[in-house]
Amino acid sequence: MATVKMIFSLAPKMQWSLHQLDISNAFLNGDLDEEIYMKLPLGYADLQGEVFSPNVVCRLHKSIYGLKQASRQWFLKFKTTLVGFGFDTCHGDHTLFVKEENGQFLVVLVYVDDILIAITDSTMASALRDQPRSVFQLRDLGPPKYFLGIEIARNEEGICLTQRKYVLDLLETTCFSDCKPYPVPMKQDQQMSLTSFSRRRKKKVATVSEGDEDYEVEPAHPSDSTLALLTDTKQYRRLIGKLQYLTITRPNITFAVSKLAQYSSAPRKFHLQAAHKVLRYLKGTIGQGLFYGKDDDFSLRGFSDADWGACPDSRRSVTGYAIFIGQSLVSWRSKKQDMVSMSSAESEYRAMSVITKELLWFTYILKTLRVPFSLPAYLYCDNQVVLHIASR
Repeated sequence: MATVKMIFSLAPKMQWSLHQLDISNAFLNGDLDEEIYMKLPLGYADLQGEVFSPNVVCRLHKSIYGLKQASRQWFLKFKTTLVGFGFDTCHGDHTLFVKEENGQFLVVLVYVDDILIAITDSTMASALRDQPRSVFQLRDLGPPKYFLGIEIARNEEGICLTQRKYVLDLLETTCFSDCKPYPVPMKQDQQMSLTSFSRRRKKKVATVSEGDEDYEVEPAHPSDSTLALLTDTKQYRRLIGKLQYLTITRPNITFAVSKLAQYSSAPRKFHLQAAHKVLRYLKGTIGQGLFYGKDDDFSLRGFSDADWGACPDSRRSVTGYAIFIGQSLVSWRSKKQDMVSMSSAESEYRAMSVITKELLWFTYILKTLRVPFSLPAYLYCDNQVVLHIASR
C-alpha cells in the first residue's frame, strides 16, 4: 500500500494521467506447470447424462479459483505478458512495472486483478490498454474513482484519498451510526495490558514552602466486570481487522489500532470498550483522509520516535515513524519492537534503524519512477544521545 500511496502522491507533482483497469476472472488466466487433478463437481454426471466411477477425477489445464497456486500463477502470467510488451520489473516492488518509450514514461501497478496505470501522456493510455486486451479480458474503468476501497477525488490542486463509505458501512455494521462522537481515538494517559488497564490521574498536592501545585500519579481501579474475558472473541478480532484496513488513509488511528490488535488472542471487555471509543472518534471524523498537493517539492523526509518500555506485559518499546515526500505523508507505522531495549536511547536507535531501511527502499522506488529526487534523505529524531551515536 505504500507504493499505491506513493503513485497517488507523485501523480499531481509529475502531472501523470491515472487510469484504472480490471481483469475479468483473473485467476482463470493462469497456466499450470504441474499435473493437478480435482474431484468431479457435484451435478456434473447429471449434466452429462452419464454414469462415472467414484474414482474418476478431472485434470486441470488452467488454474481455477480455490487452487492454492492460483494467485501465483496468475501473477506470473501477467508479469510475463507485460515483460513481453517491453516493461521492466521493479526489483524493489515486484508488482510495479515501468516502461519508457518515445520520451513517454509509463507505470503499471497491479494488486491482484486491479491495475493502476500512470502515464505522462494521456493520449497513449488507449494504446497501452489495447496491448493487454489482446491477451486478457479486461474492463476500462477510466480515471480511478474507487481503488482498493479508497475513494479518490482529483482536481487541479491535487488528489484526495478517503475511506468515507467504508467508515459509514463500518459504523452501520457495528450499530454506532447514531453514537456520540469522541474527541480522540485513545487517551495518551491510558495504560493497557493483557489483564488490566489504568489511567494516570492528576491529584493536586499543595507544597508547604511555595504553595505551588504538583501532581502525582494515582492508578484507577477498574471493576471486575470490565476485566472479564469476552465470550465472543470473533467479534473483537473482526472489528480490529476492519480498523486495520482503515489505517490505510487514517494515520491518526494507527497507534490505537496497533495497540488494540496486541490483545486479539484473549480480549477482555475493557479492550472492546477501547475499540468502541475508536468507532466513536470515527463518527466525528468520517470525511478525514489524505491530500496530496501539486507542488515541486520532492525531498524525502522521515520522522522517528519510540516509547521506551511502553508495553507493561513484555516491557518492549513501541516504534513510530512517518515518511513525507515533500509535504505529502506517504508511509507511517506504529509497532512494538522485537526485543527489550535497556534504555530509551537504545529504543530510539532501533526506531531509527527501521525507518532508515524504509527510506533506502523509498529512494530506490523514486529512482525507478524517474522522479527528480536528489539525495540526501533527511531523518529527524528528538533524542540527542541517538543523534551523537548515529553521527559517528
